[in-house]
Amino acid sequence: MAMSEIAEPAHAGEELRSLREQAGMTIEEVAGRAGVDAGWLASIEGGEGTHDVLYSQWLELVKATQPPRPEWWDDGYEHDLSLPPEGHHEPTTANGRRYWDRIAAVRAEIEQHYQRGRSNAG
Repeated sequence: MAMSEIAEPAHAGEELRSLREQAGMTIEEVAGRAGVDAGWLASIEGGEGTHDVLYSQWLELVKATQPPRPEWWDDGYEHDLSLPPEGHHEPTTANGRRYWDRIAAVRAEIEQHYQRGRSNAG
């Protein structure tokens, strides 16, 4: 597929809708998890008033489309999810192995979350 054939979202609301649909979630589910009004979220997804949405609100909306993180999760771990499983050196300590095992478990849970979304959409 050529780069010109890749459909880019027209606005951030469209990207948010795409994330929600990939997760197989309704507007109501995402709105409930984010603590916002479903009508407001629908208007944001439609491109209305997106310039008035605060960055912190965008973060909460995107986070609401993702599976919940475990109790021990800290936002500082998020960057390690984006690393390929083999992208880090082999841990040499028991703590290091436990850490990467936990990251792998969360990564697997996220994949299951999106697999359910893809199967619900089909």
